[in-house]
Amino acid sequence: MVPSEELLDFFRAEFRAEERSGFQRLSRVPNTSVKDLLAHYRSLSESEKAAYVDCSAHWAHACYGFVVGAAEIGHTSHPYFRQWSHALGTYRIQTHCAHSQRSVPVLRAVVQQYKIDSLRGIRSSISIEDFEYASSIRSVKAPELRKRVRTALRPIGYYRKDKFGYCCRQGDREFRVDVSYGGARAHHQLRYGVMRPEFNNRAVFAFETALGFVLGNGWDFIVEENVDDALLLFADLVGYSFALPDRIRAAVAQQGAARNSRRAGQLTGL
Repeated sequence: MVPSEELLDFFRAEFRAEERSGFQRLSRVPNTSVKDLLAHYRSLSESEKAAYVDCSAHWAHACYGFVVGAAEIGHTSHPYFRQWSHALGTYRIQTHCAHSQRSVPVLRAVVQQYKIDSLRGIRSSISIEDFEYASSIRSVKAPELRKRVRTALRPIGYYRKDKFGYCCRQGDREFRVDVSYGGARAHHQLRYGVMRPEFNNRAVFAFETALGFVLGNGWDFIVEENVDDALLLFADLVGYSFALPDRIRAAVAQQGAARNSRRAGQLTGL
């Protein structure tokens, strides 16, 4: 199906605006894959960056086109999709090199494996240096994150929690924030998404997804040193995600009206 050019323009503009800010938001996201992808993006040539942004916009179109009733598109047929998806796949969980890791779940696995090997009396594949480094990371655990999430959401309308998430209200408009706090086998400490009732609370909106950072809303490096900033960012991105559908509709309508006006002028000039 043919993609909506107005919708693609919106998502390209979102990426470029973030880039002009020096990636003010993305660079603060405590997620290993986001940091890896930002480093990858910055290493590209200008033509490659343009292709990367366009491919990211097609991904976001595939995720959020339903907001304006846009047709489903084959975003995987984008000419840059292979390189774009390969960049996503460059993030690898490697427990044998702890110093290169910025992922709390991976570092916890390093500590656990070293202790298991020690109890068994076998030589561990984890070096003592990596074990000590991983042990030194002061991560923030789920009970503390739950407290901080409630505090962070209160200024943007949080009033109660139910089994579906954190219920919030902006004026007379309701929305929910779904937050999961990982688990024994999860690769994140906190994953968030915003749900709105007009989409039956099923569609999940997230800032990172809108910019094409597919795994970005699963945060995996929240530690004592960055937790205050992380929760400030969390509230900011929840606000962005809540407003996203309205901004999509407004931008698509405005761009569509402008294009129709230009076409009408061209026809008048014939």
